Amino acid sequence: MNILTPSNENEDFMEYQKGYDKNENNIISKDDFWYYNDKKFITNTHLGKILKGGPQHLKAYYEKKEQKETDALIFGRAQHCLLFEPEMFNGRFYAIDDAEICVEASGKHWKALGKNPRATKLYKSWLSELKAENTHRQELSMVDMVSIKNMIDKAMSYKQVREMVEAAHKREVIYHKEIKGINAKCKVDSINPTNFILDYKSTKDPGNLYNAPFIIKKYRYQRQASFYRDITGVRSFWWIIQEKTYPYTVCLVEQSEDGYQEGCKEYELGLEMYRKHFIDGKPEDIDNYLEIGMV
Repeated sequence: MNILTPSNENEDFMEYQKGYDKNENNIISKDDFWYYNDKKFITNTHLGKILKGGPQHLKAYYEKKEQKETDALIFGRAQHCLLFEPEMFNGRFYAIDDAEICVEASGKHWKALGKNPRATKLYKSWLSELKAENTHRQELSMVDMVSIKNMIDKAMSYKQVREMVEAAHKREVIYHKEIKGINAKCKVDSINPTNFILDYKSTKDPGNLYNAPFIIKKYRYQRQASFYRDITGVRSFWWIIQEKTYPYTVCLVEQSEDGYQEGCKEYELGLEMYRKHFIDGKPEDIDNYLEIGMV
């Protein structure tokens, strides 16, 4: 894997062009609801389900028997929004700061006195009204809100990261392409159509080149990168990998050709399994599918 050299030593690379997207005709103008509920196009998430869990897990995913809007999903969505679309952040997310209402409900010494202002009628009424006013936004804990802002501030403090984020000017774009006779799609968070795709990953491990190969392999990010590259036709895929806790270390990593080949083999295997069970096979056979072998 290669590391992005400082911009003053890599001026040619940073001369990005906001040129014509050669795959403009392969863009689908749909919202997130369509993207996550459509079953006509296979996604990297679908491939992960069938590769890791088998056809029964993908079937359950399609039937929405396993999907939950977890705090981790909301946290990740908020991170991506603040990094790539900061102007949209406050319209999509909020956190509850109840310091003032706690004092109003139980006095400024409520902690020392062992009082519980959150159990009072005043607090519950205030909270109910606040939530009703924010049904259009997703709630983050105050701890998560502070953490996300600290992380993105740290990431954007690097000139190289800022330049790449600014150069990857197209956001939240859905591309589609037929791969091996199967309709495939991907939603790219950030892309410069003539140069590179940029993706953001947060991790509990320090964000550095020592950990990056292990993180990428563990979470099968090379499959995602290869899949996205082949759908969009953009040959360079970069990750911003950042530590979730202080000091929020950051590294920039580009997918190597070896990583691309490995990712291709993996997603092609997933496509073969998808074809076998969801195109050529009978849906009723999936629940009876049994793997037999030796380990």
